[in-house]
Amino acid sequence: MKPGRILTVEASDSLNFLVYVHNYAKQEKHCFPYMSGYPWNLQEQSILRPLLQQLWNEALAKPTYPTLPIDHQKDIFRPLFCDEYSFESCLDTFYSWWGSMAGQMAIERFVDQESHNTLYTLFLLSNKEQLTINLLYENDILGSPIVDNQLVLTLRETFVREEMIATIQDRLTLNGNK
Repeated sequence: MKPGRILTVEASDSLNFLVYVHNYAKQEKHCFPYMSGYPWNLQEQSILRPLLQQLWNEALAKPTYPTLPIDHQKDIFRPLFCDEYSFESCLDTFYSWWGSMAGQMAIERFVDQESHNTLYTLFLLSNKEQLTINLLYENDILGSPIVDNQLVLTLRETFVREEMIATIQDRLTLNGNK
């Protein structure tokens, strides 16, 4: 007997942490998190950007990594930082936001029932047996938008249903699915 098709829509700890670090490195006032004084020591930009992209693509390639708590993956993310204090401090700050009602829960609840129904219909029209849609709080996709059964969707891409449909169809087509 063939197992049923499974669609999962969730906010990825790993991918959102990478975006969080990326936004911090940009130090732009309109990006979250913005902290004056630059309290964490990150790798220099020439090292950081390719490392963020590499970690992004690796996280998507391993089905359990996007949702696995970062505490269980510290060795993977530690190289983004120059010292242990910066890494632990950034991680603590991320989790104080991510674990609150304004973090992961708010992002996952942002997609309403009608959007979930649309996502499910698109999934059924694909040839995938399983698909996880990883929601991002920010617009920057730091690597591939889809790897195997892992697709990335920013909250902004969910604002207009027609655009969301076109984006998902494009990404599924990018991955060799119709």
